[in-house]
Amino acid sequence: MRSLTLALAAAAALHGAIAAAQYPAVGDAPTQLPADAVALTFHGSRYYFGAGAWYQQVVAGFVVVTPPAGIVVPELPAHYSVLNVSGTPLFRANNVYYAASTGGYAVVPPPQASWYYCAALRAYYPAVSHCAEGWSVLPATPPQLR
Repeated sequence: MRSLTLALAAAAALHGAIAAAQYPAVGDAPTQLPADAVALTFHGSRYYFGAGAWYQQVVAGFVVVTPPAGIVVPELPAHYSVLNVSGTPLFRANNVYYAASTGGYAVVPPPQASWYYCAALRAYYPAVSHCAEGWSVLPATPPQLR
């Protein structure tokens, strides 16, 4: 049974690594945008969102950037996970968090230091890396005992 548990944990870790590998890293500098990229202007700056990554134009092409909080995309990337934070779903893709918003999904700051719990599996991240029904986010520091 222990070997099955280890095999499942290894498979989950591999799945997570594969999912993360499909996104370019912040700082990468492609010469062209993904075919599905959409242009968005936010506070006077131009951003491009395509294939789950954010870009800005530079002299030699484009650079992958971290998007500013508040910018809204019309739809989420293909691969994302759901976190339930105080009953509100947050969507995480490529280390960026989104919340449902008028016109799509707004980039939001990441939740504060937390534990991610999967009720169906009765396990915490990173012991399991995927939770089909969405993660519950619990504070990293328990409330003070009285």
